[in-house]
Amino acid sequence: MADTQPDIIQADGEDSQKEENFSKISILELQKKYEIGRDPLYARMRYLQIKTWKVSGKAYLYADQIAQMDALHDHIKTTGRMEGYPVPEPSGPVEEEQQPTSSTLAVAETQQLSTTSNYAPKQKRSQSSGQVDDIAAIVQSAQGKAAGTLIAENVLARHFIENPNLLPDELKAKIKESGEMPSIDPFAYADSLISAAMGSISAA
Repeated sequence: MADTQPDIIQADGEDSQKEENFSKISILELQKKYEIGRDPLYARMRYLQIKTWKVSGKAYLYADQIAQMDALHDHIKTTGRMEGYPVPEPSGPVEEEQQPTSSTLAVAETQQLSTTSNYAPKQKRSQSSGQVDDIAAIVQSAQGKAAGTLIAENVLARHFIENPNLLPDELKAKIKESGEMPSIDPFAYADSLISAAMGSISAA
């Protein structure tokens, strides 16, 4: 009987590859899915403690991470902010820490002494980039709140215009006063303008 085991292994490998392709989404696809920019997307990932997986040089999120991102997106649509959504455990690739040998430690200390002036600016740039992402997320949330406030104000104003009897008595009195302007004789008003103009010409 012929041994068909290699064919079975290959088929399983192909199914596994197809399943993996369906279970991951790239960063660009997530931006399109949530209709947000790159900075707000990474701000949400930092909030959820999510790190991307690198596949062929591209960044991806897998099914469990995507589920957290979807839930946070729904929370933001409901509340207008990330705060209040429970932060999950960190996810993504874990970098293994290696204990340096004595010779490696000596070389590292020497390099640190020689490049101290260059190290601080790099750290500052990293912090600045994170701050920019956070500020972008805050601004986006503030804009949403401002738009909601203005929309509500316009809707309520239209409601009171259509139902002026709901206004306070003080405002009703002012509206009534504005409609009781004294009548003006156009000819008398014209004569007063002409007299003022002639007086100005004589004075010149």
